[in-house]
Amino acid sequence: MELSVLNQTPLFRSVQSNELEKILSELKISESFFKKGEILALQDEPCNRLIILLSGSVKGEMTDPSGKVVKVEDIYAPSPLAILFLFGQNNRFPVQATAREDSTALVIPRQSILRMLSMNETILNNYLDISADFAWRLSQKLHFMSFRTIRQKLAMYILNLSKISGSNTVTLDRSKSALAEYFGVSRQSLERELTNMQADELIINNKKEIQITDKNKLVHLVRF
Repeated sequence: MELSVLNQTPLFRSVQSNELEKILSELKISESFFKKGEILALQDEPCNRLIILLSGSVKGEMTDPSGKVVKVEDIYAPSPLAILFLFGQNNRFPVQATAREDSTALVIPRQSILRMLSMNETILNNYLDISADFAWRLSQKLHFMSFRTIRQKLAMYILNLSKISGSNTVTLDRSKSALAEYFGVSRQSLERELTNMQADELIINNKKEIQITDKNKLVHLVRF
């Protein structure tokens, strides 16, 4: 495996190549190739290994009790999958991870992860930082998914983009089809709500660019 690729992954950031090579040589690891559409992990199966995406990308999807499939996120290399769920009494993959394209991944059993973390303090710190960041993003996602209407979700999404950019004119960071999939709604429903929000003078919708015209009303929409 290419150590230069591993050095780019957040887990091994700032670890010298010779030190990383030595550590990995003492662990039970494998490199796997996944074709487009192949499943890397099933929802609710035991999370007994850390999967580190080295190339390509995967999509995380969750099936609710009614059988509806909701897309949670896209994950791009280099990045670990479900790092927060490797330990604990109910350590299961929260979503199904499916390759969006031909991808490669490093697979490390949980026991090898425990040994690796005890061998290098930098890797341990990286692991804790990644876990904390993942937990924060998960809490943001849960807050976002608590909104019932498309209008509330759009308001929250647009306000977040505005906060990041520091401007009332924002550019969507994904296509409207991808955004609709992220919201768990149809593209037509998303477009219709954007049109309604413009008619109500909340925003001006111009393809991927959206201008906020009444920020106070958008904020009011996302307050409980």
